[in-house]
Amino acid sequence: MDIQEYISSGIIELYVLGMLSEQEAAEVLAYARQYPEVQQAIDSYEASLEQYARLHAVQPPAALQEKIWHRLQAGSRPATMISGRKIWRHPVLPYLMAACVILLIGSVVLNVMFYTQYKHVQEQTERLQAQQADLQQQLSQYATALQVLRTPDYTPVLLKGVAQHPNMIATVYWNPSSGEVYLLPNLLPPPPSGKQYQLWAIVDGKPISAGVYPTATTGLPVQKMAVIKQPVQAFAITLEKEGGSPTPTLSAMYVMGKVNG
Repeated sequence: MDIQEYISSGIIELYVLGMLSEQEAAEVLAYARQYPEVQQAIDSYEASLEQYARLHAVQPPAALQEKIWHRLQAGSRPATMISGRKIWRHPVLPYLMAACVILLIGSVVLNVMFYTQYKHVQEQTERLQAQQADLQQQLSQYATALQVLRTPDYTPVLLKGVAQHPNMIATVYWNPSSGEVYLLPNLLPPPPSGKQYQLWAIVDGKPISAGVYPTATTGLPVQKMAVIKQPVQAFAITLEKEGGSPTPTLSAMYVMGKVNG
């Protein structure tokens, strides 16, 4: 818990002004016992409230005070005894105190509003930053895809749908020198939950796994797969359980294509 954020939220002011529910006030007291900063904030706000009241108190002129004293001698109002002297407060003081409280309440409300707006702006900023990071990643992937598509070092291998999936198409870009392999799942549908497409390279008549396609995205971007440096006769794609399989499930083969054929 961020104590400073809690203190600046305006709840301390509401507590001192007695505007919280019993449960909320109990929570503030619990935090005050646990965190000295909270208790210090309560004490500080109470002191500032008292100081504000004292600074804005209005002392009546001596003549007016004496006049009021004589009137009240007749029993209209009791006097307050302080150190043996009868002290009278200006009748406007209660209104000043009420105005003080109203100003403080307004200040608390504004603090809460500004804090809420700040959190909203912060959330929007974080959301925009995340979207910007995703966009930059997508642009990088598209740049890689274009580079692969335009480089003559990569041999494109068209993988056509087998009898069970005649309309499926995918393209493999293989660099025989470096062994790098990229997969473009042109017309492969998104795999069902718990399944992934797995690419196989046929070397000397035996399938070698070239990795699983990690997303359900169709079309671009081209996805980099495992490096295959051995001479490849063909590539094929099967639908396997998530994480891939050590051997291809022939009944779940979607597309296949020969290299230079």
